[in-house]
Amino acid sequence: MACSAVFSQNPDSTALYYTRVNYPTEASHLPSGYFYYLKQKENYLNNGDTLKAIDAQRMAAIASFKLGNFNESEQLTVEALGWLQAGTFPKEYQQPRMLGLYNQLGKIYRNKAHFSKALEYYNLALTHVETVSDSITVYNNRANIYMDLGEYPPAERDLQRAIAMSRRSNDTLLWARALNNFGVLKLKYKDTGGAEDIQKALTLRKVMGNKEGMYSSYRHLALFALSEKDTVAAYTFATSSLIIAQELNSASYLLESLSILMDLKNDTLVSQYKTLTDSLNLVKQEEQNLYAAMRFDVEKEMLNTRQALLDVEKERNQKILILIISVLLLGVFVLIITLILSRIKRIKQAEVLKTEIRFSKKVHDEVANDVYQVMTKVQFENESHTELLDDLEAIYNKTRDISKESGFLDVTNNFDRVLQDLLWSYKNKNVTVITRNIKKITWNSFSENKKITIYRVLQELMTNMKKHSNASIVVVSFHQTGRNLEIIYKDNGQGCALSKHTGLHNAESRMHAMKGSITFVSKKEKGFQATLKI
Repeated sequence: MACSAVFSQNPDSTALYYTRVNYPTEASHLPSGYFYYLKQKENYLNNGDTLKAIDAQRMAAIASFKLGNFNESEQLTVEALGWLQAGTFPKEYQQPRMLGLYNQLGKIYRNKAHFSKALEYYNLALTHVETVSDSITVYNNRANIYMDLGEYPPAERDLQRAIAMSRRSNDTLLWARALNNFGVLKLKYKDTGGAEDIQKALTLRKVMGNKEGMYSSYRHLALFALSEKDTVAAYTFATSSLIIAQELNSASYLLESLSILMDLKNDTLVSQYKTLTDSLNLVKQEEQNLYAAMRFDVEKEMLNTRQALLDVEKERNQKILILIISVLLLGVFVLIITLILSRIKRIKQAEVLKTEIRFSKKVHDEVANDVYQVMTKVQFENESHTELLDDLEAIYNKTRDISKESGFLDVTNNFDRVLQDLLWSYKNKNVTVITRNIKKITWNSFSENKKITIYRVLQELMTNMKKHSNASIVVVSFHQTGRNLEIIYKDNGQGCALSKHTGLHNAESRMHAMKGSITFVSKKEKGFQATLKI
């Protein structure tokens, strides 16, 4: 049962001392249990087992409470509660321990006559109950507080619940306790039938050998008999409670029993002494209650402050971690961008080198060889000026074509004219070039990169025609639909079996780079056709 203890270990010694603290039958049981659990607590703390240390400390607090050391019991309980609240334990481990510690504080504050504080902790305990027996225990305890405060209706409700639950649970000790408390409540209502309920509870407790319960029943019967002026019965019951208090070695029980016996004496000095002692004890108790409440509030504030500092430290560490991760991600991002830019640079350098090699080869193969042939003719042959000029013009045309292919291209203005000049530059006496709808295209709606791509691809196609097709007619048609452009190139050349040689491959690569497409159709002796879409 959580309200008794959440402490179960396999060693026989632990089971022995657990029984001694919760159900003492000899004077040595409580002191020996108290020292055992204090030592166990230290061992658990040294081993880093906080939960077991909390359990051991609570058992020491219970033993201290039963020995009458209420202040020490409070200190031990509050300290254990602080450990439990400061930790991060699973709910199934925390709940029963919170219940037990709150219930213990309720009992302590009741015995210190701090009833409102006791009621507060019993209410907290009820929010943590998980079993029927736990509920019965807390309802009994809270009912006692209501009776102490003179609030009998809520006390009766709690006791009715406790009696009904204890009968269903078949727990004799819990039923005896609820029955005893209900008898006390009846006596508060001046219902003498309450004494019969207490007698029934006493009988059950005797059968179960529950000496603490027997003491409670004897004490209440003695107080009732004293109120009824039945000094004989009062003396008998008070003496029985004193004997059990001596057996249990409980200082608080001894004081209560002796106080009743002193009330039975008709000695004026004894009565004055008792009245003065009770007054002084009440003042002292109030001072202790005030100190305990202040100390608990201070300790709670210190705990909250420590928790706040831990939260700030945790938040700071989280921010540092986030900053480190952000810096690392930024570093990775910069590295990736650097690698991508480096790769692009290498690709561009490779393209430049490739282009330079291609043009170098072209100049060597086409221009240098022609120049050498002209030099040979001038040196060894008698060639007319007209023929020489024709040869030089052919060389000039070749160098102009190479220049156009590799030079700077301005496409910002009048692109239709620039494109027209390109296509017509391939006209001669043997080749006719026809363009359709070139001026109907809204060239400004296309980016410079797309216009350069169109220019270079058509240049590749025209150069391919000049070198390989022997065509006499070339037709280039332009069609625009919105932001989409279609260009159809046709010639009547000899055609070929399609293979992507360098020129056509370059044209295809350029179109794909602009997310466009180019398709080729050609058969031998049936001309060549290319369709560009961009």
